[in-house]
Amino acid sequence: MASKKKPIVISVINMKRGVGKSTISALLCRYAVRSRNLDVLAIDLDPQANLSQALLGDYYTDFLKNREMSIVELFDGYVPPSSKRGSPSTLSAEHVVQIVEEYTECSLEIIPSRFDFSDNLICSVRPDPRILARFLSEHLQDKDLIIIDCAPTESILTRAAYHCSSLILAPVRPEYFATIGFPLLADSLKSFRSQNRGHRLSVAGIVINNAFYDGRNYGGPEKARAMDGIRMEAAVNNWHIYHSEIPHSRGFPKMMRGDYSHPGNAIDFRNFAREFFVSIGL
Repeated sequence: MASKKKPIVISVINMKRGVGKSTISALLCRYAVRSRNLDVLAIDLDPQANLSQALLGDYYTDFLKNREMSIVELFDGYVPPSSKRGSPSTLSAEHVVQIVEEYTECSLEIIPSRFDFSDNLICSVRPDPRILARFLSEHLQDKDLIIIDCAPTESILTRAAYHCSSLILAPVRPEYFATIGFPLLADSLKSFRSQNRGHRLSVAGIVINNAFYDGRNYGGPEKARAMDGIRMEAAVNNWHIYHSEIPHSRGFPKMMRGDYSHPGNAIDFRNFAREFFVSIGL
């Protein structure tokens, strides 16, 4: 009997803040479940927890209030004692995975983040960047797709994402200093590959996020100059640029929360999503 195909793990990352990583991660997760019937797991590796708040919506407040477990406990590697448990116990997927959407044939789930994530890591004696990869290999191999929303810094969180992933998706806004994060990302990937020669990690591509432009003049000369720099850096690193760009839209915050009523041109995100999933074979 043929073994079940393992999940494709993709890290959404750019070493520059404010390029739309969490928005794109959330929308790709929603699209994958609703339009491609994929079993999807989202992982929030950013202490700001934007992806967690987007996918869990109003429930995120209750999640914090109830002190439910998260990526923090996953990196700790155990279930801590509580009023119901008198001692530490073994951590399983059920402890840290939250259901976002559930259908007959597929679902969207998330391992959420908390605001104390970075403090927890700083206080750790020696955080293990491989702990997330081991957890996924032991507990969550039944997924079709795992999308990791990464923090925009070179850290143990970046390395943890790399150890899990086979592909990188790099969002960028076509603006002044658009490519400032590209050399940092290229150096980070080079360093990781040199230290992990058995690990195949490649960049699926760059997606252009037109968050600041309304489309009436297609960004004007400022965007044109930024795109020249993006194309140059992409060519240097041999990174693909997706043809479909993400439009400027006020509808994206609603769609991130799963509200597709009156999406406006935010619905055009599906053009990029289709191109992306075809490119990775899903």
